[in-house]
Amino acid sequence: MSETSGKSVWKQMNWVGIFLLSLSGGAIYLLPLARSTYYDPLMQGLGVTNTELGMITSFWGLLTLLSYFPGGWLADRFSARKMLVVTFAANCLLGFWYATLPSFPVLISIHLLFGIFTTATFWGAFIKATRLCAPPEAQGKAFGFVEGIRRLLGMGLGLIGAWLLSCYGTDTTAGIKAALNFHAATCGVVALAIFLFFKEGDTSGQAKTGASLADIGQVARIPEVWLIAGIVLAAYMSWRTQDVMTPYSTNLCGISAALGATVATIRNYGLGFVAMGGGIMGDRIGSANTMIAGFLVVILSDVLFLLFPGTPATLWVFLALMFTFMAAIFTMRAVFYALLTEGLLPVSATGIAVGIVATLAYCPDFFAPLYQGYFLDKFGKDSHVGYNYLFLISLVSSLAGVALCLVFKARVRRKIAAGITLESAEAQLRFGGKKA
Repeated sequence: MSETSGKSVWKQMNWVGIFLLSLSGGAIYLLPLARSTYYDPLMQGLGVTNTELGMITSFWGLLTLLSYFPGGWLADRFSARKMLVVTFAANCLLGFWYATLPSFPVLISIHLLFGIFTTATFWGAFIKATRLCAPPEAQGKAFGFVEGIRRLLGMGLGLIGAWLLSCYGTDTTAGIKAALNFHAATCGVVALAIFLFFKEGDTSGQAKTGASLADIGQVARIPEVWLIAGIVLAAYMSWRTQDVMTPYSTNLCGISAALGATVATIRNYGLGFVAMGGGIMGDRIGSANTMIAGFLVVILSDVLFLLFPGTPATLWVFLALMFTFMAAIFTMRAVFYALLTEGLLPVSATGIAVGIVATLAYCPDFFAPLYQGYFLDKFGKDSHVGYNYLFLISLVSSLAGVALCLVFKARVRRKIAAGITLESAEAQLRFGGKKA
């Protein structure tokens, strides 16, 4: 482990930056992905069907898909602080609009705008700023702690939302309005905190360098970029399966909507502390090896979901499997973008690389809600059949993820054998006709 300033990597990390990035990451998706936490109350409050609720989320997913790539390029051109402030100010206003429970066409428009302001102005800046918060040998820790802390903060915010929902008893419309208004106000607070306290720093040892549109091709020709995109896509397909675990628990296991929202918040955010261990694990055994271990646990969990379907009598079995499944997912999420460093991708090309990876990897945000809604409407939310199709999809994607990780590891071994290092890769990159 290198010591660039005589301090441990823990002391080299920008902890203030990591906390503020965690705060932003914990709040950003509570509004556009309210479906994951408040599925049944949201559907009732909006007066939509399963398919329509899926369509609303899918339109958000479509715009995120279209925004990842330009957002990655923007991250190499503009200040992360400015982009994050714009992101949360816009989401605050959109959230208050959403809380009025408008008509279906207006809901589509709101989610299209959510897609832009949770992606084009956020994701690339968020990832690059995180990478710059730690030296190369501590990338797993940086991403793992940002992922873990943001999930814990998100859990706290989500639990408050679930509590507000429960305060209105059977008046689900008033409850969901209160929860959405709270999340909108939170975005306003985050915008102010970032404006006042966020300082961009670089502890990676690499200067941040912008790229022109003409330089995108350089990054697109790096095979490891596409392998990372495929690996993250495989994991994200399984991650999206958690969207239907709330209706599974309420309709098949018999828990209440308020308790279902609480369990969803713990599932989606409370287990985030696992990501911290995943990041440390990634720095010790390698990010690709950590991904393989996570995929194997997901595969086993999917098989057990199929063999032991949930019922009120087996609620605790379902919960144990669900939390195991999600712990594996969080372990993998901790090292998604640490793979960039393991794959010897130059830091100065982070924005463009993230744009490529995210455009492919997060396309399930668009199509997963559609096939999920289709299966649940076709077979019914009170039947195991539709859910079983979704667990099978997760299982197959995880098998593909293991295969892609093995190919990635083989390519990295060949690069190292050829004497390529992160520093030499950085030195060879040329943006705008000049070395980065």
